[in-house]
Amino acid sequence: MLVIKALTNIHEDWGESFEDFCIYYQLDVGLEGVEGASDMFSFEVISPARLNNVIEDIEIGRGYLIMKDYDQNKVEQTVKRLVEMSREEDLDDALKNLSKYFRWDMDN
Repeated sequence: MLVIKALTNIHEDWGESFEDFCIYYQLDVGLEGVEGASDMFSFEVISPARLNNVIEDIEIGRGYLIMKDYDQNKVEQTVKRLVEMSREEDLDDALKNLSKYFRWDMDN
């Protein structure tokens, strides 16, 4: 069964207002009961204002959680829900499913 091994806030970038933020995360997931072995994903929690500033022409939303107001609890709940949606699947299928939402280190 796939579980969250760690959810780490890597870096916070706060703009000049509370509506302008980008928080960088690393998510480690692995099989329950297996020590040390995990797969790493990354994503950013980003405000619409910041997103507007980083889009040059077109952006595909993979790897972004977009929030008007940053709330650590909502981030954790959302990540937990996405991982739980993959718990009953084959490990490879679960990791591929998570890579639809987050950037997987195994992606090319």
